[in-house]
Amino acid sequence: MLKWVLGNKKIKAKRRKKPKRSPPSYDDARRIAESGDVEARLDLASHEELEPELLYYFATDESPDVRCTVAENTGTPLQADAILAKDENEEVRSELALKICRLIPNLSKDESDRLTTMAMEILDVLARDELPRVRTIISEELKQADNVPPNIVMRLAKDVEEIVAAPILEYSPLLSDEDLIEIISSGIGENALHALSKRRELVEPVVDAIVEIRNVASLQALLGNKSAQIREETLDAIAIIAVGAVDLHKPMVNRDNLPLKIIRRIASFVSASLVEILVERNELDPDMVGELRMAVRKRIDKEDDFSGDPVIPSKAGKPVAPDEDGAPMVSAKERAEQLFAKGELNDVVICQALDGKDQSFVRHSLVLMSGLAAPVAAKMLNTGSGKGVTTLAWKAGLNMDTAVQLQLKLAKIKPKGLVEPLEDGGCPMSEEDLEWYVEYYSA
Repeated sequence: MLKWVLGNKKIKAKRRKKPKRSPPSYDDARRIAESGDVEARLDLASHEELEPELLYYFATDESPDVRCTVAENTGTPLQADAILAKDENEEVRSELALKICRLIPNLSKDESDRLTTMAMEILDVLARDELPRVRTIISEELKQADNVPPNIVMRLAKDVEEIVAAPILEYSPLLSDEDLIEIISSGIGENALHALSKRRELVEPVVDAIVEIRNVASLQALLGNKSAQIREETLDAIAIIAVGAVDLHKPMVNRDNLPLKIIRRIASFVSASLVEILVERNELDPDMVGELRMAVRKRIDKEDDFSGDPVIPSKAGKPVAPDEDGAPMVSAKERAEQLFAKGELNDVVICQALDGKDQSFVRHSLVLMSGLAAPVAAKMLNTGSGKGVTTLAWKAGLNMDTAVQLQLKLAKIKPKGLVEPLEDGGCPMSEEDLEWYVEYYSA
């Protein structure tokens, strides 16, 4: 055990393969460590079989590249990892977080085990890291681990950055039903709640707590979660919300084993095509089928039944007054595409659309302007994090004033979670952070 703690660990993390080569002699290695150039020290620090004391020495090397290599090296002693966990360089801490997380599933669950204790102490430091990227690595890597201290898991689940909390909330086996209810009741962002709603085997009290928030994206995920236990009373409550939320219509129709009362309620507000799907998915007697279809016909006679994106009258690709006669009908997607093709999508157009609550047009415009896939842009808008929305605005070439409006009016970000512009109007997030958020949501 002592050898493992000091270095040359036998439990290997799943890392990229290193070239098979032997390290130099101890005397040569020591000379390189003390006076070699950066390239020589980098090469030496990558040897997994290097003497632990030299790897420990490299943990305080003046070159961040060398320290990063030591952080990645699975032969590095835990004492050196403890130093690296507080390194000033974020790449060093990120590499260390990835390595430690991939070692932990192989550790003993015995808390008295010295190596386990040391590894968990390092993990605890990294789980408190000020950089969301480091905490996100830990959350993603350990989301299904069952030998992580509960206090670390709970801290990650409550993290203010939802990209950190979401994986733990969706997958961690160490969160109890009581923990989940506590997290929901204490205040939870949209993206975190959405992830929790997809968690397997959700019990009725947790489901009820989710529904009480009345978040449409989370209710969509909940309805699509076949293992979630949803009571009839709870389905009825969701149906009431769905009357004014088109995004919930199809998920409700596709829910299995719907009670007859709920089927009647759903049929009272969804489109005719969805009523037909509702009929096909449920074993209904002919009289009931006729009743549902008749109710739909009467409703359609009273109001136009447009499905999909909102459609408003327009001429030459530009919106006009809805009551102007003879104007062709153009969908939000088509309007966005026409303006994009002309190079006329900009901050002014987006802000005007937000003021007019033309949200579908804004969403389609952001996809076109950013060049991102629609599902990626949707994830960024539904994140509940101002940073995700700000990143999308940046990718779309919009300024920070528009980014704030998108956060408030489209993503419904709460004031305390807003990413606001600097005094000069610039973005407070670095370009490196923005690129990282794009990569994260695109993965």
